[in-house]
Amino acid sequence: MRLLRTKSFLVLLTAVITAGVTAAVAVPAVLSTQIITDTNSVHFQVVRRTADGFDSGWHVHPGLAIVQVQGGSVAITQGSCTAKTLGPGDTYVEVPHVPVRAVATGYFAWTTTFIVGASDQLQVPWSSYSGGLPNPCP
Repeated sequence: MRLLRTKSFLVLLTAVITAGVTAAVAVPAVLSTQIITDTNSVHFQVVRRTADGFDSGWHVHPGLAIVQVQGGSVAITQGSCTAKTLGPGDTYVEVPHVPVRAVATGYFAWTTTFIVGASDQLQVPWSSYSGGLPNPCP
């Protein structure tokens, strides 16, 4: 019992508890980091639109495009050939430099927030971006 009251036992007990807690916490391992754009010069634009039928055609954004649906619905295809349908209140973040297409039949109201480099276009047609390669999902 005398051992339980010594300072060295308390220090050892504290170390064991600390090691156990540290081992129980998952530490994420970053395998790779690639900075694609790092700038002090950013163009920020918010655009609200309405349409009766809409097809953006295949295109890419050199920066972020955040789409928020206010009315109607839209099918957005990006990263695969399977469209995701969004309705009022839904938000979609379009990935930079990945081909995307948005198609709506009937009434569609939305806001797009663009965050791009100051000298970048907000949207580039896929045919210009790809060097004339066919659409990713014909």
